[in-house]
Amino acid sequence: KDYGSLSGTVCWDYYDGQLIEQALQHTLLIDLEYPVLLGRHGGVLPCGLQHVPPAALITPANLWRVKLWGKRRYKASVGVVVWSYPWLDWFHPDRNGAQLGRLLPFLESVLAEAKRDSPYCTVAVVIDYQCLFQKPFASEAEKRLFTRSLMNVNLWYYHPRTYVVLVTPGPPEGAEYGNTRLHKQRGWCYFELAASMVVKRGNCLLDFGGYQGAASFCGDGEYGFEPLPNTCLGEMVAGRRPPMSPAVMGERMRAGVEDGTLAFTAKADMDTVIQQYKAGLLEAINRIAAKEEVRQLDFDNLGWGDAEAAELGETLRWAAAHCDFPRGGVDVAISLGNQISDGMKAELKNDAQLQGKFYFW
Repeated sequence: KDYGSLSGTVCWDYYDGQLIEQALQHTLLIDLEYPVLLGRHGGVLPCGLQHVPPAALITPANLWRVKLWGKRRYKASVGVVVWSYPWLDWFHPDRNGAQLGRLLPFLESVLAEAKRDSPYCTVAVVIDYQCLFQKPFASEAEKRLFTRSLMNVNLWYYHPRTYVVLVTPGPPEGAEYGNTRLHKQRGWCYFELAASMVVKRGNCLLDFGGYQGAASFCGDGEYGFEPLPNTCLGEMVAGRRPPMSPAVMGERMRAGVEDGTLAFTAKADMDTVIQQYKAGLLEAINRIAAKEEVRQLDFDNLGWGDAEAAELGETLRWAAAHCDFPRGGVDVAISLGNQISDGMKAELKNDAQLQGKFYFW
């Protein structure tokens, strides 16, 4: 049975795969088979795109292999896994390969799922120290490409159907590292998590801190998007908080840096990521609002109450004032699997700033 089509449209196209194809013009991705092979042999991922062997890259020429993801088992996603993780040293994120070794069983499960779709299928991995040139740059061209890729980093976190894996456990044991702050204490990681809360489908945001050793990515069910028990999805699916408005995100980040609960290696990065968050939120909502059909934000089954709904309303009011709605309003699903009161739902539906822009159900 072929689940690679939806009403005649392949999953890749249906789930905005063209955005990833456009991104390959400035950011090449990593073939999952490469880190898995290195991990199995106790290897270390090289730091910098300039040191990655060409055969390990996903390019426009071999992207067809990634498009096979979901061909035999529908997974409501694209075959792209994004790492959100802390660098352990300023010069190399994982100089001993310990972090890779810790992730290896999960990565093997993802690769095995790809091979169930097709022996030719693979998954594209977004790892910043692999996909971007790193210092020292050998030329001005490498520096320019690094800057361009960095300024376009939003896509990977704001894309609704890429998997973002939050590497939240503490540093691996067995060595001393230059930076042992946790994921939740890192400025860039805070941004990556916040960006992933905006339009990401719930089962595509994963927390490796919940991994308990599941060998199967999504079990043996007919569909591969349900977080079944004893699977990677079942163990790792992360709860989603309401997306923050740019003002709230900036305020919370600045407060965290001020009181020391958040930190950047380069302090100047704080203003950069605050602007990145604002630009990414704007682009993400605009893309959904411009769709011909299925213009929807899905916040069902998150266990939210009135406090979360109020925070969502604040963010949507910002979007209503700044985004374009060329094809009419966007549906906002909040009723299933939440504990939002009828009064709060009525308040959102009757909000003059939201009417005609967002429809709640």
